[in-house]
Amino acid sequence: MKCESTDLEIETIVNRIKNGDMDLQPDFQRGEIWTTQKKQKLIDSILRGWKIPPIHVIHDSQAVDEVLDGQQRLAAIRDFYDNIICIDGNIVPVDSEILKLDGLHYRDLSAKWQRQFRQYSIVIIRLTEYKPEEPAELFYRLNQPTSLTSAEQRNAYIGITRDQVKELSNKFVLLGAKKETIGFSNSRLAYDEIISKFCFTVESATLKKKITSNDLSVQYRQALPFSDECVEIVSDTITKFMECISNWTDFKYSFNKATIFSWFVYIRRNLNFDIQEIQSTISNFEFSRAYIKGKYKKVNNSYIITFINLQKKIPFFEIMLNTFNQRTSMGSTDALSIIYRDIIIELFHAMMFNEQSELLKYAIEFFAKVENFNYTLEKIVEEYHWGEKF
Repeated sequence: MKCESTDLEIETIVNRIKNGDMDLQPDFQRGEIWTTQKKQKLIDSILRGWKIPPIHVIHDSQAVDEVLDGQQRLAAIRDFYDNIICIDGNIVPVDSEILKLDGLHYRDLSAKWQRQFRQYSIVIIRLTEYKPEEPAELFYRLNQPTSLTSAEQRNAYIGITRDQVKELSNKFVLLGAKKETIGFSNSRLAYDEIISKFCFTVESATLKKKITSNDLSVQYRQALPFSDECVEIVSDTITKFMECISNWTDFKYSFNKATIFSWFVYIRRNLNFDIQEIQSTISNFEFSRAYIKGKYKKVNNSYIITFINLQKKIPFFEIMLNTFNQRTSMGSTDALSIIYRDIIIELFHAMMFNEQSELLKYAIEFFAKVENFNYTLEKIVEEYHWGEKF
């Protein structure tokens, strides 16, 4: 199969579509599915002079170019050229010149803007001399779903916010974070995701605010830096966390993004605690919540002894661990899930090191009355205003 590349201006492309020399809907193509908003974003990109991906066409025996890849883009261009859709001048980042064109159709544009749009060039890749199966294989390869994660999308916003998060993420890796030590890698910028959310939480000084992808995108897009104090706190938290787990050999940790975030919250609150105390809390808690799911049956007896002792002393011990496990998978990023996980870790720390803790006593006494652990957590949030200040 040969692939010949040529640049065609929009005016030429639209004329070829209207004349039937370019077919947007050959048998193998789906219908036109782009929303108006998505079409407007493409038109906005063209008006800014940004390059868009090439169009792949199959040159058939009737000398017609059948669009293999790029149908939605060409349909958007045709619809704007035919005055079916108008310009959205408020697409971020807002361009002051395009803002003036907001709501205008192609016919309403000045001669200068019309000419700029018509003369915009798009790369057309024409397939010729192909075997019957080759175009379909190329179509499949071009359209394999590869959805970007939120962190990967934000990574495209070059600026100080991205640089701050990237530096902290690199530190996390340099200190030993990898699949073998924490249970997952940074292949889809998972570490950047955790750290950006934790920075946002530290800066907000509350656990009550739900962290949305949109909140973080605005921070990245507008290059709003996290404060020096925030970055220092996050850096210290990462260091202490990795000191606790990087050389651990008793059993293999299996964190996920939600549990790492919760341990960051716990460590940030207790940065002045002795490293051994934090390490013991993390290791025994992670063992206990895995053990209750049937894992780690053959490990150091001290962990099993601790588990059994706490199981005997604390009436809601197993329910607490199961609740934590549920809150790390279902609705794990909800503010309430983050707060409940935080309370559970603090309760576990008290079970290990401070049985006279006011929080632990309150939880045991209230649970004895209602025998409902979720209601107990709800009352702790209410009584202690948990998460309002962080």
